[in-house]
Amino acid sequence: MRIVIVGGGLAGLRTAERLRRAGFDGAVTLVGGEPHAAYDRPPLSKKVLTQHEDPAEPAYLPAPAGVDALAGVHATALDTAGHRVVLDNGTTLGYDRLVIATGVRPRRLFDGWHGVHVLRTWTDGLALRSALRDVKRVVVIGGGVLGCEVAASARTLGRDVTVVELLDQPLGAVLGDRVGAVVARMHRARGVDVRCSTRVAHFDGAGDRVERVVLADGTILDADLVVMAVGTVPNTEWLAGSAVKVADGVLCDRTGATSAVNVFAAGDVARLPHPWADGTLRLEHWTAAGDTAALVARNILAAPSDRVPLTAVPYFWTDQYQSKFQVIGLPSADDELTVIDGDLDGDPGGKFAAHYTRDGILTGAVTVGIPAALAPYRKLVGTPV
Repeated sequence: MRIVIVGGGLAGLRTAERLRRAGFDGAVTLVGGEPHAAYDRPPLSKKVLTQHEDPAEPAYLPAPAGVDALAGVHATALDTAGHRVVLDNGTTLGYDRLVIATGVRPRRLFDGWHGVHVLRTWTDGLALRSALRDVKRVVVIGGGVLGCEVAASARTLGRDVTVVELLDQPLGAVLGDRVGAVVARMHRARGVDVRCSTRVAHFDGAGDRVERVVLADGTILDADLVVMAVGTVPNTEWLAGSAVKVADGVLCDRTGATSAVNVFAAGDVARLPHPWADGTLRLEHWTAAGDTAALVARNILAAPSDRVPLTAVPYFWTDQYQSKFQVIGLPSADDELTVIDGDLDGDPGGKFAAHYTRDGILTGAVTVGIPAALAPYRKLVGTPV
C-alpha cells in the first residue's frame, strides 16, 4: 500500500510519524510546499519577534526513516477516480491512501498595500520582525489569539500599538466577554489602545504604502505598519473537480475520512464533527495537528468497521506579556462562566481559574497562572457538573 500525505507541516509530519509508529513499513510520500521540513509555529508571534539577537533557524523536524519527503512542491489537482495527485513540478503521484494536510493561509484584506504584514510562516516572522524594528506606530487588525500575541510582542518592543477588533472583546469568540475583558484590561494597562466593536473601512496613504487605517466610524489611526490577523483560508483550491467535498475546509466524518474513498484529512484544513460541539469545526491549535494526525494514521490502516471517532479534548494556550492563558475543551462565547479560583476583576494579568458550562454540561476551562487547576478538567469535559 502506498500512502501519500499532501502537506508538509506539523499535521502531515505527525501523520507520517504515527504511521511508522503503528508499524506501517510501506511507501509513504510527504509533499511539502515550504522549501524545508516542518517546524513549530507558536514561537513566531512571541520569541522570534521580541528577542534581541537574530533568531536562529527553527528546529526543523525531519521526516521518519523511509519516508520520501518532497519539499517546495505543491499539489495542483486531485484525480480521485484515478487515485493520482498532480504536482506543480509536472509529476503525478499515485496513491492507495491519501491524507490531505495542506493547512491554511492568512486571510488578507485590502490587497496591494505595502507595510501590511501577515504571520503564518518562518519567512513571515522574519519579515515582521525586521519591520517592527523600524517603525513607531503599529495597528493590529484582529483581536484573536494571534492578534493579541503580536500586539503584546510589539508593545514589549516599545511600539505604539492599537488593536482593532470587530467583536465586543478580544478573544471573545472563544473565551466569552468576561475573560475577553480581562485580556483587554491587560493590554490597556500596558499602553495598548484596544478598540472593540468596530471594523476597518479602508486603508489610506501615499501611493501604495499604508499610512492610515480608517475605521467604519470615521476614526483615523496613523500607522507605520499594519498586521492582519483576521482569520485564515483553507488551502483547498487544488481539490476542485475531485470527489472531496469542501466547505471552509475539507469535510470529514468523525474518523477523519472525507467524502472520497480512501482519502482522509488532518490538521487545520480538516473540518470534523466533534463530541462537544454542534455541527463541524476546524481546530487551528498546535495540539489539534497531533490529535487529528493520530486519528487519521490509526484509521487509515484500519478496516472501515474498525475506525474510531475523534475523542481528544482540545487544548490551546496563548502567552501575552507575563501571562499564560491555558484553555481546555470547546467553550462557546455564550456558555456560563464560573470562577473557581482568583478574581477576574483584579489586577490585569492576575491569576485565576474558571470553567464553562452549557445546560449543566462542562464545556471547558481556562486558567491564568494556575496550571495545576486545569489538569482535572481533561477528563471532565462533556460531563455534568
